[in-house]
Amino acid sequence: MTRFHSGFTRWIERRLLCEDADGLTEAIGFLARTQGLSPDVADQVAAMTGTSAGDVIAAYRADNTAWAGTQATFDRPDLTALDAHLDAVASCHDQP
Repeated sequence: MTRFHSGFTRWIERRLLCEDADGLTEAIGFLARTQGLSPDVADQVAAMTGTSAGDVIAAYRADNTAWAGTQATFDRPDLTALDAHLDAVASCHDQP
């Protein structure tokens, strides 16, 4: 099981054809999230999972769409203000 969890890494993990790909799955998931998914990597993931590159790209896009929605929720100004308030409360409780 990888440490970098996303919908895309879970999709890969459920379809892996070999047992020893955790580090590779984690690297692919992290790099896909931060750098994008190249056609070569999509082909490699397809070979690792016994699927098509189109399946891989669809899973990648679905994960990014879900992640973007979550990030948009977290970026709302009212939640940012709440987070700052909770941080202030926590720091007050940490002081003797």
